[in-house]
Amino acid sequence: MIYPDFHLPTRLYLQPDIIKNVGEIIASRNAHRALIITSSDDYEKYENIIEFIVENLNANGVISIIYDEIPGKANNEYIDSAVYYAKKTNTDIIIGVGLIESLNSAKAIAMLANNYYFCDDIFEYPKVNDPIPYALIPFMPSIGLEIVPCFYMPDIHRNLKRIYYNNKLYPDLTIIDPLLSLQAEDSDFANASVAALSIAVESLISQTTSDITNTYALKAVDLTYRNLAAAFRDPDNTSYRAPLALASVLSGISLTTSFMSITFAISLALSSYTPIPLSKSMGILLPHIMEYNLTTSTNKYVQIARIMDEDVHDITIIEAAIKAIEAVRKITLDVEIPQRLSEFEISKTLLSKVSELAQTYPFIKNAPRTLNKDELETILVAAF
Repeated sequence: MIYPDFHLPTRLYLQPDIIKNVGEIIASRNAHRALIITSSDDYEKYENIIEFIVENLNANGVISIIYDEIPGKANNEYIDSAVYYAKKTNTDIIIGVGLIESLNSAKAIAMLANNYYFCDDIFEYPKVNDPIPYALIPFMPSIGLEIVPCFYMPDIHRNLKRIYYNNKLYPDLTIIDPLLSLQAEDSDFANASVAALSIAVESLISQTTSDITNTYALKAVDLTYRNLAAAFRDPDNTSYRAPLALASVLSGISLTTSFMSITFAISLALSSYTPIPLSKSMGILLPHIMEYNLTTSTNKYVQIARIMDEDVHDITIIEAAIKAIEAVRKITLDVEIPQRLSEFEISKTLLSKVSELAQTYPFIKNAPRTLNKDELETILVAAF
């Protein structure tokens, strides 16, 4: 496909306390019946916030129903049940509320509710109707998926995650209240922020990168570098929350045009075979993927080194690029992200299967170096 230099039809709201205006915002889109999609895990943890959203919607004339029958790890059968319910209730807007799994499920439901496919069929049929309008309300940084027009879904028969990407799938609205992330676990918040950083870093080295993409990606790197460690050390200080929420969005915008993230592809494959959380494995893999691409991406890494206040004077370009990798690794250490996959007590024999699945994902196609199964396994072995 030919990638645009910039395309973002989503209406984005990113303000502290914007959650108080969610009903007014949704009503402004001529919505009358909203189906709120949230996982059972998210509803149990964030019930008070979700109920507040419902009350706010109702006060603005938007009838809303909470659908929380999706488990923490959804699969295609749970999504098909939710789609049936969405069609039955004649909803005119889907609202995904919570963490990544809830947002991911909402995207799939919005697309399928206006089509006549089952969830596992849609991967084979590129011609689809536009989705039902949908809004996303993430409760913390969501590695760019609060903007990117894609979702992933495990196939119940093989339990392997598949990616669906379609430019029709941009959210109609993304409403981000950075203060909601105060409810999240500090480690989860840090993992998600580093995962968004990985998206930004890799967007810089994509074969389809552009000056526009680079601008957003470099700003995401800068915001993460200047705020993440401080937010981790002082989690009650709200001033760090908005910059990190913005960094995640900017990473997502970068991904929509760069269409490249080896960390995302490998981490999705890892989460198909192991219990390692998606965002945590992305943080582990990022320095190793940067090292793998060192010789083809030195100039981009030098830009990262400068942003991270590294002294790159009187040294070679390669040495400056290595400083960027070490600066990124230091960020992961500062927020206590594990440095090795082996810390999760997974079998090394799985790495071959993981690399085989990862090579099927579209986000490796624009890598600066051609990747096959053996090369992906080389990265995994280095990170093990």
